[in-house]
Amino acid sequence: MKTVLILLVVGAIGFGGWYAYRQRTASIAPAGGDSVLAPGGTAGVPGLLPGATAGGSTPFVQPQATLPAEVQQAIDAGDALWNQAGAAPAMSAKAPEMSRFYSKALRALYNRPGLREREEQLIKERLTPLGDALFFNKVSFADDGQFGNHTVANGESPEAIAKRYGISRELLNRLRGRDVNDAKMRAGDTFKIIRLAGQTDPDKRGYFIHIDKGDFYLDNYVGGMFARRYVCSHGAATSPTPVGRTHVVNRVWHPDWTQPTTHQVIRFGEPGHLLGPIWLAFDNKELGRSGIGIHGYTGADAKWSAQVSNGCIRLPNENAEELYQTLTHPDRSPIAVEITE
Repeated sequence: MKTVLILLVVGAIGFGGWYAYRQRTASIAPAGGDSVLAPGGTAGVPGLLPGATAGGSTPFVQPQATLPAEVQQAIDAGDALWNQAGAAPAMSAKAPEMSRFYSKALRALYNRPGLREREEQLIKERLTPLGDALFFNKVSFADDGQFGNHTVANGESPEAIAKRYGISRELLNRLRGRDVNDAKMRAGDTFKIIRLAGQTDPDKRGYFIHIDKGDFYLDNYVGGMFARRYVCSHGAATSPTPVGRTHVVNRVWHPDWTQPTTHQVIRFGEPGHLLGPIWLAFDNKELGRSGIGIHGYTGADAKWSAQVSNGCIRLPNENAEELYQTLTHPDRSPIAVEITE
């Protein structure tokens, strides 16, 4: 009799543990009972971390974040066009329209808890190929009021045409598939252009730069459309980069650098010059602090995705040059900047 009672108690404990486990796992499953996988997860094993296997590492269940309605609508509209565009959607006639939808979605995703992976997926699978086609490739698109084509008249130069459309000579040359410094041009040549000057929509009229300090990246938009994401570093804990909204007020190639401690002016290319090949100065009054901007770095101790600067945004030199060339001088088109934590 005593043995039977012991067996009954053990069985009850086992059943209670099993039932509690089932209740816990059911409470974290999404509607419909589907498993939620973390990136790199294994089918049938809820939420394995990247590289984990079913037999080893501790599983982590990632909650399923719901996209805000305006984000979902923009992505759905872009995807409807993408799925109709054939084998190379980014090169299709609808590429500018798709980019506008996806770019709108990306801006609405910034700093949304639980949606960072959706943000990165959108950039990798949609916005990067579209940005490459729109701004770093000579493939042309039908005139939609923003993108169009220009036929060269006698006596025109890349600089004069770029000024007319509110863009830089370097970007114009990229759009026509030439070296950024190419000055050769023949009457009758036709190539893709983007119109930033004369636009009534403020997003289409200029540039927008979003800087995320927490995730160490800089996103650049041209005429409201995503062009490129760059890794960056920013201010050290003792000299933090301020947050807020501002504008680029100057664009300088091969700038001099004033050493912040000694105030010595060091010219580009001279020993001790750390500013890199470009300088994009922020508006002091709007940001509430002087001497802040975007630049490269020519020191031997370059670190990325780190808090290391005197308050400025640092980019790898190659990326700094590309950003500079994609932008224009703010006298030609406005360059809005947003810095967030």
